[in-house]
Amino acid sequence: MTDNQRLLLAIALCLVYCAWVGFMIFSHYARQRDRRHVASGAFIVAYASQTGTAKQGAEYQADLLGAERPVKVIALNDLAIDTLRKARDALFVVSTYGDGEPPDNGRRFYRALQQHNKQHNSALLQPLSYRIIALGDSQYPAFCAFGEQLDDALQQSGATAIAALKKVDRAQSQPSSSETFERAESALRANTWRVTTQQQINRADRRELFMVTLNAVQALPTWQAGDILDVRPHNDGAAMAEWLQKHDLSPDTIIAVKGTPTPLAQVLQTRQLTDLPASGNAEQHILRMPLLPLRSYSIASVPEEGQLKLIVRKQYHPDGTPGIGSGWLTTYAGDKEPFCAYVKDNPLCHIAQHDVPLVLIGAGSGLAGIRAQLAKRYYTNSNADIWLIYGEQSPQLDNVIPAAIDVWQAKFARLNIQHAYSRGEPRQYVQDIVVAAAEELQNFIDRGAHIYVCGSHQGMGQAVHQTLTEVLGDDALMQLIDEQRYHRDTY
Repeated sequence: MTDNQRLLLAIALCLVYCAWVGFMIFSHYARQRDRRHVASGAFIVAYASQTGTAKQGAEYQADLLGAERPVKVIALNDLAIDTLRKARDALFVVSTYGDGEPPDNGRRFYRALQQHNKQHNSALLQPLSYRIIALGDSQYPAFCAFGEQLDDALQQSGATAIAALKKVDRAQSQPSSSETFERAESALRANTWRVTTQQQINRADRRELFMVTLNAVQALPTWQAGDILDVRPHNDGAAMAEWLQKHDLSPDTIIAVKGTPTPLAQVLQTRQLTDLPASGNAEQHILRMPLLPLRSYSIASVPEEGQLKLIVRKQYHPDGTPGIGSGWLTTYAGDKEPFCAYVKDNPLCHIAQHDVPLVLIGAGSGLAGIRAQLAKRYYTNSNADIWLIYGEQSPQLDNVIPAAIDVWQAKFARLNIQHAYSRGEPRQYVQDIVVAAAEELQNFIDRGAHIYVCGSHQGMGQAVHQTLTEVLGDDALMQLIDEQRYHRDTY
């Protein structure tokens, strides 16, 4: 080797050594930086969501925060108390379930926090600064109750609220005030639909049950059995015409909506038709009129069917006029009137395993979620046992199961259907069948069965939950919730 070659080799080795030293120094300081960052509180955005709305709100808030710092979005049940103790900042986006209960994916965390508060001093979470966005509907008596309960528990643990509890009221959909709902929903899975069929599947009057079929204007979106469709209903054309005539306004009047020229008739479609003041700027008043509240419906089909189906109970106001959402979907909406609706992910009602036994319990329009679960089993060629318990009023007027699933009946060789009619002989509710078949239910549970309940929370949902608690025991039912084998699609 020549002297020049030796010199070049020495220089190369020196450069390699310097690069290695530089890398080690950089790595050291990077680790120190990361530790400082963690110590200063990597931002946690935790959600508790029974039907997916709070989850969507959390993801939207995380996107806003992520521009400034790393953010971790996590279900409340997946958040360990010890992890929260190491954090410095957290945002909780939570809904309220039932009569003030935590959603199922927040129940375990809340119990753990309460237990820690009993066993430890108030400094348990002292380093933590937090804020809470509570989502709810003021039409229900327990409006944002879990948000308030979580706020109290966090303060008892020594955590510091950096802002007052923010309540977002879904029932008061002001265009400017419900950002967590409106922007999160519109940014995610909005699609344009047309109602193509509205088929009454029972024979009852004033409590009609309709199978409503929607076709996507663009490509059919994806969803899973258990997911939800959020619909912004439209006003009836006759009601809008009456309002316009009352205020001597033309439907063709152009109004600027966020800078976009829009016909007045289009603006009024999705707004509550409140009276205009005697004086003042009429256009500004119209733009401030509350939006019609979103209506949530369990999806009754799966994408393999090529259509989205709903099962809707037509509701009536005391004066006999149809309800805002149900009346529009079952009566007014037609093929010529496209509308925007949001497919909402509802992970607590997803049943990933299709080879395990399934217990389906529901009543009335709860048949929607049940039908979707059956459809999924049909298209996955599942041969597992299915036990369906369905309640309605009259065996003569409400025998709706055949209309919903006749096409699949022959495929489900291991499907057992039991009806409960509150005005039949014998007079029964679905929970009565659960009590009478407690041993069989336990057998299903022991074989790994999932329980799926769909329908009204008030009445049926509450009664079934209480009955399951009595039959299986509170600890066993809580274990099923924690194992995600008890799915409550109640509203």
